[in-house]
Amino acid sequence: MKARFLSALLVGAMTVLPMTGALAQTVDKSVLMVLWKGETGAEKAFKTKLAELGINATYKEVNADQDRAKLASELRAIEGDIAKKSYDAVYTYGTVGTQVALGVVREQSPVIFNIVFDAVGGKLVKSKDQPGVPVTGVTNGVPIAAQFDAFTKLKPIKKLLVLFNAREPNSNIIEKEVAGWAEKNGVTMVSRRVTPDNDSLKEVLAEVASGKLQVDAAYAGADNYLASVAKEVHAAIGSKVALYGGTQTYIWGGWLGAYTPQVSDMGIAAAEQMAKVLKGADPATLPVVLPQPKLFVSKTAAAVHGITAPADAVMEN
Repeated sequence: MKARFLSALLVGAMTVLPMTGALAQTVDKSVLMVLWKGETGAEKAFKTKLAELGINATYKEVNADQDRAKLASELRAIEGDIAKKSYDAVYTYGTVGTQVALGVVREQSPVIFNIVFDAVGGKLVKSKDQPGVPVTGVTNGVPIAAQFDAFTKLKPIKKLLVLFNAREPNSNIIEKEVAGWAEKNGVTMVSRRVTPDNDSLKEVLAEVASGKLQVDAAYAGADNYLASVAKEVHAAIGSKVALYGGTQTYIWGGWLGAYTPQVSDMGIAAAEQMAKVLKGADPATLPVVLPQPKLFVSKTAAAVHGITAPADAVMEN
């Protein structure tokens, strides 16, 4: 009887001790989430991975709804809490959202950004390898040459339309880089500036649809406005020209191809960066991370354009 009781007690202890150890490793932290267009798949993956890494986070969210002024107002409303260091760290989405947040946070808490194309060009960090400020994070800045190397394996490009939103820093940087690639590779390029508060996008789509503007491919980079109207662009000209995007969101809008890190991978990478900082790492010395890019291809668009995707492509819809 005593032997059986002792044996049961030991088994119970073996069951309880690992659980106790796991609980002892959990770190309680408060994270301010600065969102640009509400919670996306990146934030869902971020929260899941952060919990797996032992961070028991309490989240305070502010959402810009893609409006810089609205975001600035919401951040100013909690400026006192930021000054009191109520948040152990700040998560930010996108270049504009990060720029606005940094203007209010002012190095009072470390900032981990996500979905930023060019952190140096956006003046968020001094360099990708050594940020030099309490800011680091995850980039989706796949070099333009690498993107178009992937796209031209699907279909040659002779005349390219580039859509860009001049109000978003990423878009301006990307347009110039694509122009450089086009010149080097003998591709005729037409750039068209579009903005969310006028008919500029509808006008250029009408020109392509009618044949007034003749191109065989169109490209839009990592730009939140253009990604948000991806379905509209596809509906207007997707059957006429090959559409290529700088983020996975374009594929969800029916575009032919995108060469970019997966959205969930970016959320996971941001969580890994955040966990390091919350456990004591110095963000000023923590390099900016680019998750492994993948070639995403729309099955439907590939069929429309008579394209057979490479074996390593990630096929969607």
